[in-house]
Amino acid sequence: MALDDAAARPQVTAVPQLSGGGLPWLGPCWSFRQDPVALLRAGRERLGNVFGFPLLGQQVVFACGPEAHATVFGAEETVLSPKEAYRFVTPVFGPGVAYDAAPQEMSAQIGHLLPALSPRRLDGYARIAEEEVRTRLARWAPQGEVDLLSELNRMTVAIATRCLIGDEFQHGMGPHLPGLYRDLESGIRLAGILSPALPLPSFRRRDRARAAIARAIGDVIAARRATSAGASDGCEGKPAAGVVDVGGGDMLATLLAARTPDGSALSDDLLTGILIGMIFAGQHTSAVLATWTGALLLQHPEYLGALLAEQRAVTDGTPRLGTEPLRRMELLERCVREAERLHPPLILFMRKARHEVELVGHTVPAGALVMLSPAVAHRMPEIFRDPDRFDPARYEAPREEHRQPHSLIGFGGGRHRCVGSAFAYLQVKAVWSVLLREVAFDAGHADFRPDYSTFIPGPVSPRVRYRKRSVPVPEQP
Repeated sequence: MALDDAAARPQVTAVPQLSGGGLPWLGPCWSFRQDPVALLRAGRERLGNVFGFPLLGQQVVFACGPEAHATVFGAEETVLSPKEAYRFVTPVFGPGVAYDAAPQEMSAQIGHLLPALSPRRLDGYARIAEEEVRTRLARWAPQGEVDLLSELNRMTVAIATRCLIGDEFQHGMGPHLPGLYRDLESGIRLAGILSPALPLPSFRRRDRARAAIARAIGDVIAARRATSAGASDGCEGKPAAGVVDVGGGDMLATLLAARTPDGSALSDDLLTGILIGMIFAGQHTSAVLATWTGALLLQHPEYLGALLAEQRAVTDGTPRLGTEPLRRMELLERCVREAERLHPPLILFMRKARHEVELVGHTVPAGALVMLSPAVAHRMPEIFRDPDRFDPARYEAPREEHRQPHSLIGFGGGRHRCVGSAFAYLQVKAVWSVLLREVAFDAGHADFRPDYSTFIPGPVSPRVRYRKRSVPVPEQP
């Protein structure tokens, strides 16, 4: 009977190793840096949904597919630890923030953010998004060329900072903000897995940008606290100058009102770290997702007519955007979702195995770095029909290919699924709602290949031609 039981149990085997990947310590470092998605897709085709390889002295185990995703996202942090895997983001967010905090403390930090992401607040954020896009568009010439990623980065920086920290921060930092965020993002590099404190130029830029942003946020916090103290001393309780009314205040107002279990206010360092983390996580991914949405629409212009018709049907007679009009833009949402599938802003999720663990029939050794890749998972033909094809209809009933749990993981999954995913979709849809109505684009000679020099890859050179729709189309000779 015992033999029968043993035979019935599924066999657990060692993780197959990807061979031919360079020197033993480095592993396929060069190939991984040049195009990690191609390396991982090729490995999956050769070895299946679970395989390993060395990388900078670290044993990596890559896993793919809904079953593997469910196991990794659902694992206890004492077994598969995000904190151990993401130590390289601590210099960006700050000590004790997000993944550098204990699991229960990270959950508390997320809990402090939730009131600022309520439906009422999101409705106000939609109005801010529309206003910022129109303000930026007013600076464009009637026609010309723009770098789509740079322009969308500027728009999402303005949207995110106004919604999260308020007008006074954005006005105080002025035009320096996009560059500072870009320098902050430059600190997310493959070398950070080895050590986030290496004396690299990109890491020095990261640290300078972080310090500058933290100082500016600190000034805003001090001004808000002073205003609050004045109100408590009997002064008029007016909001700080420039604070936007989005149905309860910006995210900073929410965090200033938050209290720990013992009734204490959050420290200035913690407030600053949470805000930097939210801006970093939300702004750059939104800019990249918005850019890929535009790139795919330019590559597939057959959808533009229907998108414009949807915009007219939804926005005619609507004085301003809000969550309800955005919800009714169903085709636009499907196009954004397809951009998330084909070009997810985050191409890797990681966990560190603190103990030996079984993963889809394989033994992952303690100390291994477990990787998932939305960019690989989203093109599995077992899940998505004709997976390399841009096909927004795959999200319509009855197909709804994304409904299988843990199949579409662009914003993660499980307890660490991105808390700001609704805010990201709101930004992208609001931006493109305005752009579709106001501007006609042409891809020209844009290079839409992914740029894998960063962990949040946009297109290599998305420089496109445009004409404002208020400008007459020139007559053909």
